[in-house]
Amino acid sequence: MEAGLCLIEKAEYLVYTGVLMKMIVASDLHANLPALEAFFEYLDAHGLSEEPVYFLGDYVNLGAFPDEVVSRIREFPAKTYLAGNHDRYIINERALDHNPYFGSPDGVVHCRWTRDQLSFDNLSWLRALTVRHKFVQDGYTIDMIHGRHGSDEETLDESALPYTGKVLYVCGHTHVPRNQKVGSSYIFNPGSLGKPLDSDNRASFGIIETGSGSVSFDVVRIPYDIERAVQALEDRAVPWRNGIINSLRTAVYTDEE
Repeated sequence: MEAGLCLIEKAEYLVYTGVLMKMIVASDLHANLPALEAFFEYLDAHGLSEEPVYFLGDYVNLGAFPDEVVSRIREFPAKTYLAGNHDRYIINERALDHNPYFGSPDGVVHCRWTRDQLSFDNLSWLRALTVRHKFVQDGYTIDMIHGRHGSDEETLDESALPYTGKVLYVCGHTHVPRNQKVGSSYIFNPGSLGKPLDSDNRASFGIIETGSGSVSFDVVRIPYDIERAVQALEDRAVPWRNGIINSLRTAVYTDEE
């Protein structure tokens, strides 16, 4: 990568024991401001606004509100903000030129449109994101990452987990919720807040609870104003919007995008 464009992996080791702890995890916002606002409103309405929130990346692309979403995210006192592959595409031109994901010329045009919408400060914020957050809580190692270790474009593979023991692997990227036990470890994916792809078009996020050595996972679905998100894509003439609109409404991936 070019100098100044490398996203650094950082691990933090914080120990909490014996107390019931909640963690809110959200991923793959994809420039969807109505979904993000619905998420914040849900936290306030359900007494969750004081709980630690962890964002797992992909704040931009595939939506009409990249600058607004990054600005709102930056204002929110989250515990951590990780980078995803789409955030990397925005800050690194080579990621567009050499990535098969953007084999479609429309995809490259869309990504450059997104970059043009972002303020200098918001681009700088994206450049400073880390790719991993790791800590210890109630006997579990919590390992948060966007995709899998070593790649933000691939899915965490249960047959090749990097650690043994009691580990909670928390990841995003697929836009599909996942709760899987692998030996004494767990893999949890909260789904996508801004662009679900599991045939349920409601915004999706997760709640993890640990305490006294136990752990539980919940996926929360929130209805939001999808047509507002769709109308903004039309009003702003966002490149590549036809496929994006279809998947927002159906929560099914389309090869138009």
